[in-house]
Amino acid sequence: MRTFFLKLSERTCPVKGGLETLERLEEETAVIVGNFDGYHLGHRYLISRLKERAEEKGLKTLVVTFCPHPLKVLAPKVKICELTSMEEKEEILRDEGVDYLCFIRFDREFSRIPAREFLEEILFRKLGCRFLLVGYDWRFGHRREGEIELAREVGGKKGFEVELAQPFTLNGHVVSSTLIRRLLSEGRLKEAETFLGRPYWIKRRVVKGEGRGSKIGFPTANLKDTENLCLKEGVYAVRVNDSMVGVANYGYRPTFGGKRKVLEVHIPNFSGDLRGRTLKVEFLRFLREERKFGSVEDLKKQIERDVQSVLEL
Repeated sequence: MRTFFLKLSERTCPVKGGLETLERLEEETAVIVGNFDGYHLGHRYLISRLKERAEEKGLKTLVVTFCPHPLKVLAPKVKICELTSMEEKEEILRDEGVDYLCFIRFDREFSRIPAREFLEEILFRKLGCRFLLVGYDWRFGHRREGEIELAREVGGKKGFEVELAQPFTLNGHVVSSTLIRRLLSEGRLKEAETFLGRPYWIKRRVVKGEGRGSKIGFPTANLKDTENLCLKEGVYAVRVNDSMVGVANYGYRPTFGGKRKVLEVHIPNFSGDLRGRTLKVEFLRFLREERKFGSVEDLKKQIERDVQSVLEL
């Protein structure tokens, strides 16, 4: 899979993770556009359909998504939690066998692009769209003015087909990122896993913490950019880097008067310095809610019980 940022006019795009910036694709493509946050079974269904139609038409598959999430720009006061980072999204889609993944920098200027211009100039001219697959609730362009009928009208004039995909349902629910965010925020990991089609995981870099865990006998790896995860505050059984079991705490650490949420992971019987390394943390079970203990000694005893619970799983 080739991953790139799309350059729009003379604006420059911050190149994250060493990704290249392209002005246009030279190949004809079958395109789907969306946030793809969390990459759940509904997304997998859409990508499968896109691949089928691309093969029929002799086109390359192209997934177009945005960085950052549009709501972070359009409604910055709304604290939306993201299920997947840009890097995590890239890794998941790479495993799906997509030909191209395009990130578009979403900023105020891009948000003002009219829907027709988005279709004609970006999808058709820059990205070679000859087939467009859209979800049942897809809206696009300035103030979300674009919808399926406009896409079909433009497609008819420019020469690309537009297909409407029906919602993917499971157990009576329309599978969506919103549903999965709610389940995770309520600690309902197994239900979230059902709709994701996989355990929920994140990959983040270990950064220097305050060292309190080591002082009380339970050293932890503190993970970067975890203040706004879609998780219920509390203690979890986790799998680390696919092979090690661990105990993770997500929250404010009220016993120590913490002011911001962090994710920290203790790996029993592990010795070594993880700082600077990237860890994959897979959330297996919600153990208990975070709470303030009367003393550090009481906290240590509870952590011992948490570790024992995880080792017994």
